[in-house]
Amino acid sequence: MKLKLALLAAVMVAVPAIAQEAAAPTDTVKVIVEKGVTIDAGGMVGDIIYSPDGKFSGFDGMFEGTYKTDGNKICIESAVIGTSCSEYPDGKKSGDSFEMPGPQGTMTVTIK
Repeated sequence: MKLKLALLAAVMVAVPAIAQEAAAPTDTVKVIVEKGVTIDAGGMVGDIIYSPDGKFSGFDGMFEGTYKTDGNKICIESAVIGTSCSEYPDGKKSGDSFEMPGPQGTMTVTIK
């Protein structure tokens, strides 16, 4: 379980959240929130689902919490991994996959 939590922490690239007025979400962030993503972090594969009410859940309920969007970032708050923001590349759509760096290596993100 500790290994899973460590990999889960790698899923969310830790960047301090700044308390400012949020920018409008980019097209990539909009589709991620609408469709969700599948993450492959070192062979640990799971989905992250975002709901319209600002809540998310991931990896079959292993973690959940709240999220906010800010331009090209999705910032989450969870009891398991604290507060963390991830930046997503522009121009991505449903079905696209891309690599993102994480503390424990590169992970693959696929937009559902």
